Amino acid sequence: MKNRGFIKLYRSMLSKPEMTDLVNEQGAVGFGVYLMIVLHLSQCDDNEGMFTNGQLRAFAAQAKTTRRNVRHIIEDFGLFEINGNRFKTATKSEESSNKTETKSSHSHARTNRYAREEIEIDIEKENKEKGTKVPDMIGPSAYEMVTRAGLRQGGHGEPVPWWAPPQRDVYMVWSLVADAWVPPSQIDVKAERRRHDEMQPADFMMKTAWEVLTEEEQTRIQDDAKRQL
Repeated sequence: MKNRGFIKLYRSMLSKPEMTDLVNEQGAVGFGVYLMIVLHLSQCDDNEGMFTNGQLRAFAAQAKTTRRNVRHIIEDFGLFEINGNRFKTATKSEESSNKTETKSSHSHARTNRYAREEIEIDIEKENKEKGTKVPDMIGPSAYEMVTRAGLRQGGHGEPVPWWAPPQRDVYMVWSLVADAWVPPSQIDVKAERRRHDEMQPADFMMKTAWEVLTEEEQTRIQDDAKRQL
């Protein structure tokens, strides 16, 4: 389904023992992180992604959570299968899941039943119907710079994480606290410094993007950086 913009979800996925454990522990936030990871995997070759520290950092940044929590969701609920430095969603056939019981590290043995029907979500169609704008691609614009050491900086010399959208206004600055481009008047220097100290050096290195993004996404970054505003 990679080229069609669709993903399939079981109607009863929230009743899966593994998913019940996740939702009971983390609520809608954990479920949202799970879906974010599934959407990423749907764009990967063979629906398998890289299980690396760089990719976990990227997930954490997008979901506004910690890398430890992302690893916890991937490793500890039985929702994903890990093979070395690769991982994918756990796959069980509908027929076998109706006949067998599964165990997770968080639950007793329970019947793992799936609904007979699937929901097919057309992401592209939903975006058009809702009129939502597809987020800008990450990567520096002509207003920004990447130092010789590979650090990304905004037009005012401020540190910018590699996953940030391009700077579109020369008067805007990147806020690590808001995780967005904002007017300079909204910057709290002390809060920004504290947030900077909490982040990893790799968060500001553009080469990190090349470790976690697909070739198509890398090309879009390069094209966008060359485009004059």
